[in-house]
Amino acid sequence: MDPASVLASGELLKWTNYVLGWQIRYFKLTRDGYISYSVSKEDNNGTKGSIKIDKMILQLHKHSEVRFDIVTPTVTWYLRAHTPVDRDTWTGIIAKHREILPQSQEGSVVMLTESSLQVASDLNLKLDELNSFKDSLSQQLSEIRSTLNNESPKLKQKLATIQATVSGIVATSANCIEMFEEREQFWQEQIAAEREKSRKLEILYTATNRENSELIKNNTPQGPLLNEDEFFDAIEETLDKMDNLEEKLQNLEVETKKPDTSSDKKDHRMYNQMQDLINKYVELSKQDPESEPSWQCLSKSGETKIYRKEEEKDGVLLDYLVATTTVQGVTAAEMAEVFHNGKLKLEWDHTIEADKKLETLDDYCSVYHQILKRVWPTAQRDIVYASHKQKLEKPGEHPSWIVCNVSCDHPSVPEGTSGYTRATIEVVLFCQTVCDKTDPTRKDVSCRIVYSASVNPGGWAPSAAVRAVSQREYPKFLKKISAFAVDHVKKNEIAF
Repeated sequence: MDPASVLASGELLKWTNYVLGWQIRYFKLTRDGYISYSVSKEDNNGTKGSIKIDKMILQLHKHSEVRFDIVTPTVTWYLRAHTPVDRDTWTGIIAKHREILPQSQEGSVVMLTESSLQVASDLNLKLDELNSFKDSLSQQLSEIRSTLNNESPKLKQKLATIQATVSGIVATSANCIEMFEEREQFWQEQIAAEREKSRKLEILYTATNRENSELIKNNTPQGPLLNEDEFFDAIEETLDKMDNLEEKLQNLEVETKKPDTSSDKKDHRMYNQMQDLINKYVELSKQDPESEPSWQCLSKSGETKIYRKEEEKDGVLLDYLVATTTVQGVTAAEMAEVFHNGKLKLEWDHTIEADKKLETLDDYCSVYHQILKRVWPTAQRDIVYASHKQKLEKPGEHPSWIVCNVSCDHPSVPEGTSGYTRATIEVVLFCQTVCDKTDPTRKDVSCRIVYSASVNPGGWAPSAAVRAVSQREYPKFLKKISAFAVDHVKKNEIAF
């Protein structure tokens, strides 16, 4: 391709599915009005897809400053720029070039206008389609009139009437959509306000019942009855106190610091299971797959290697699939925190739609309910799991860290009641710091990782297919979390 024909090019993140998540792709906008993408700049296998920009609409994401979508009636590209400036640059160039392109003779399916750069609802998309069809029909009627210049004036008058009718239909549809949106916004605000009132009244009702129970129990005589004004004044005062208490609790939660060492609490229900799993994978991490014939190397890519091992223990055939890699500039404690911390996980794992903590078992072990993004046409899946992080100390060495995520049951989200297909997992990340300096810098530290993930997606799925997907996704997962961890800690003090 002639470089002069390329108006803009560069990398954007494109959403694929919940297994692969966001993937970097190389995009080009050319003077002939096409935007296309390939796997990388050096990819010689041609483009993976292209769209004519006069047949699409741009949608800016409501809540993200880097997200935007390219929408057509047949396909939608969900895209993320690296920065808000990059997003504005791409959308601005596309909009400007669209204005100078010659109009298509077939008419656009969805025309790109200035209003298209605003966040559009489904109703607005339908209105854009109506406008496109109106423009196309008007053009066709004009061509018919020019062809029938010498024909009956009555026929030309009828064609003009049809064109005016179509324009009236589109204008009326636009008014209806605007009215629908105004009413919807009004009722959404009313519903939100009523829900908040209901929540506070429920709390007040519970507190009042508790106080009444105490009064009855202690046989304390009640005060005089309140009139209507005094009653509502008391409610308002109580609601204000509740708001102040809620604000203080939020501030206290922000100011509270987590302890630096693992909790000594050992009586929660998942403790023994976690310790058994930790012991198994600590022994596994001590083995050298390169020198032991029981390990089979399935693939190598730079520092990342994937091994498989089968062994029989107590009459049970155990099948291990593990990946190893080394990450420069990160310690074991920092890598384990990135993997274990629920808030950080939402920043680097874009296959997750929601991750809610259900229960805290101790300072380093909690139960979560995780909902994965749905990939049509498969059913959306969820996971209930306990996540445990533990420091492993050895004299004369920097401590290692291990994180175990294991499926479990929880009464608040029984299987089959959440509306999702329940998946099960057994995921272990073992991290070991490699550093021989007494006063190291970031360049002097690295983290050796042993990672294993056993995932049953739920429903029907052949084990061979699950293993094939795991083998393909291990390197991508390690590359994604490693890059995020390096960037996340590069300006922080080294933590062991």
